[in-house]
Amino acid sequence: MFKSRNPEVHIYIPQSALDVIFDECDRYDVDETGGRIIGNYQKKGNKYTIEVLGILDPGPNAKRTATSFFQDGEYQEKIFRSVEEKYPHIEHLGSWHTHHVNGLTTLSSGDRATYQRIVNHHMHNTDFFYALLVVEKKTTGQQRYTIKHYFLRRKDSAIYEISDSQVHVINKPLIWPISENEDLASSVTHGEEFKSNSNHERVKDQEFFADFHPSFRPLFSKKTNVFYWKGKLNLIDDSILDMVVMENQHDGGWKYSIAGVDQRPGISDILTNYKDRTFKSARIAVFNIERELNQQIYLKKESLI
Repeated sequence: MFKSRNPEVHIYIPQSALDVIFDECDRYDVDETGGRIIGNYQKKGNKYTIEVLGILDPGPNAKRTATSFFQDGEYQEKIFRSVEEKYPHIEHLGSWHTHHVNGLTTLSSGDRATYQRIVNHHMHNTDFFYALLVVEKKTTGQQRYTIKHYFLRRKDSAIYEISDSQVHVINKPLIWPISENEDLASSVTHGEEFKSNSNHERVKDQEFFADFHPSFRPLFSKKTNVFYWKGKLNLIDDSILDMVVMENQHDGGWKYSIAGVDQRPGISDILTNYKDRTFKSARIAVFNIERELNQQIYLKKESLI
């Protein structure tokens, strides 16, 4: 049975974290999906305060069906270690996944067994495990999905469902995916600003993304005072890479660089080679890296035949 009392748990989760989760649910609307939750926490007696600071995507080798989901743990661990280098006090808080595709409105017996095994494992770094479950897609309201929150403790067989009154949605940037000082700079909400500075390439780039890569969103960094695009690049093997295209002013003109993260042999080499390259437009940067990545995937597949 699920219980709702003892311990006292308060969860602080940014709206941007929910947006990352809901975007993933939108992309996988027939299969289960999910990811890892990272952040900080405080404990005083039986009172826990959990602060969500980041969402790790499931990884390129995640396995999904309508009734099961397996994360790419190796990929997620590498991402976590890279985040940990900058934020040494970061912790694995737990994970999230979705049941909205199969109608199950609570944790399955497999979920319960898995989470109990994790929280009681001697290598698990905290004495608790936080689980977020997406249970239903909504047609009205501010949030796109209905979610539930669960809490498990080491050496405690109970699974506690956290009430909505103890879940606080806040406005705070994530440390992963990188979202510090971001504001949407779409042609709808910031149209004139987006087209300013006589940068005609920016307008052409946005038209390109709208037509061919609609997941790429135009953003503006207040910290660096530059525009950039962030989105998902779909490759020929059905893997998906998170990519960022940065706009930089150079000698009175504009240059564009592109970056992404993927630890697969060959793919990671290509991404590394692009760190010091610049392009005349964001669309040329995306076109070039997409072509090289797909060529690498194709050649590797051919070599295995």
